[in-house]
Order: sequence, then structure tokens, then C-alpha cells
Amino acid sequence: MSEADKLNNGDATVDSLVCTVWKKIAPPKVEFMLWLALLGKLNTQDLLTKKGILPSQDNLCTFCAVQPENIDHILLQCQISWNIWHKVADDFGVQIYRQLSFRQFYEDWMAKGFHNPVRKKLHIVAFFAVSWSLWTSWNKMIFEAQELDLSTLCHKIRWRIACWSKAWKEPIPYSTAELTRNFNFIPQLFP
Repeated sequence: MSEADKLNNGDATVDSLVCTVWKKIAPPKVEFMLWLALLGKLNTQDLLTKKGILPSQDNLCTFCAVQPENIDHILLQCQISWNIWHKVADDFGVQIYRQLSFRQFYEDWMAKGFHNPVRKKLHIVAFFAVSWSLWTSWNKMIFEAQELDLSTLCHKIRWRIACWSKAWKEPIPYSTAELTRNFNFIPQLFP
């Protein structure tokens, strides 16, 4: 049965978790990428191998070159990716635990509660910024032969969080540069 037939018959299901990415706190292309990731539709080497576009022997993680490259691995399970997540979580003063899937990790990250609404939004946009930064770094490694520099990547993530937060309705009393420079003080700045 086609998706259109399911929709017409009322048999279509709505994935309520995937619908939560549309928060208008990050650029639309970032929300779209995260939506695709949660649906399992990003064109990783694993997916391209399953589609017959790449041979199976080419399915190794671009970051670590050890494990097969699927969405869960590249965006979460790879030790390089996990180190980035852990660094950002440390800066936010949040304890994180490795989940079996990127989807479960997203659900756990979004469930964290904060009293300060700006800090909650910063926490949420951090997930978007890390995911987007890992994905764009992966693409640059493949298509532009760029090397991955973890320090530069962490700085880009901080900068994206600070820059994207300037588009929100809630005023943030710090410049993008100040927020980026003092990123690890976010728990104290927004208690």
C-alpha cells in the first residue's frame, strides 16, 4: 500500500517525536537535516550501500574509519562524535548517557528540564548545533577533503548556538562573541 493510500484510508501514522524538531530555534535547513536524521533518511554510507550506490566494502565511518557508518554511529556512537557531545554537555553542566540510537539520545536530551526558559532553549539548540556541525563536518571531509579538527569544531558549535540564539524573541543580554567566549558559564548566566 502506498503512502498516499494509507493517508486516504486514515491508516497513516504520525511520528510525534519527529514532529518536535520544528521549534523555530535554528535555521530551517538545520531543522530539516535533524528531521531526516530522526526518520533515518540521511544519506550515510550505510544507506547508500543499501540503495546499491556504494559497494559494501566502502561502508566505514568517515570520522574513525573503524565501524560501519550509519546515522546512529556518525551522529552519536563514533568516539569522535561522542567526545563532541560530551564536551558540549559538560559546558552546559548536564550529565549525558550514551543511548543505543540517535533517536533515543534526542528524546533523552529534549526531556531535560530547566527552570530558566532561555537556558532550556540554549540546551535544545545545542542539540541542533552539534548534530548540524557533525553532519557538515562529515560532508566537508568527503566532498572537500577537509580534515577534522575537534577544537575548531567545538568552537563552531559554540558560535552557532550563540549566533542562532540572537534570532529568538527572548533577548539575550550578551553578544555572540561574549556568549561564545564564556560558553562554559551558561549554567551560571542562565540559572
